Amino acid sequence: MGILKFLSSRKFYWGIGAAALGLMLFPKAQKNMKPSLEKSVKELQEVVNKLAEFFDNRRQILIETVKNKMEELREQESQKEEIIKQKQQALQQLEYLKNKIQTLEEQIKTLE
Repeated sequence: MGILKFLSSRKFYWGIGAAALGLMLFPKAQKNMKPSLEKSVKELQEVVNKLAEFFDNRRQILIETVKNKMEELREQESQKEEIIKQKQQALQQLEYLKNKIQTLEEQIKTLE
């Protein structure tokens, strides 16, 4: 993060301003400074490219994480629905058995 701090500092912009002023005022300085400016621009482009790649990678990781969590939630929802169905079936069976027991109890009472 030191690079980002340097790029956002006033010293960096004062240096660029001084270099631009020197290039405008002294044509010979333009020839001498051109290689160093080209190198600086190239390095700055590399930093920007690395940062863009870093953020793209982080974005991809975040997207994959969100997709995985969404899939987990879908699976949990389908499991929840299955459990609810099983519970309803168990309650229906329980009600059926309860009715059968009552019927048998009535039959036993009539036999006595």
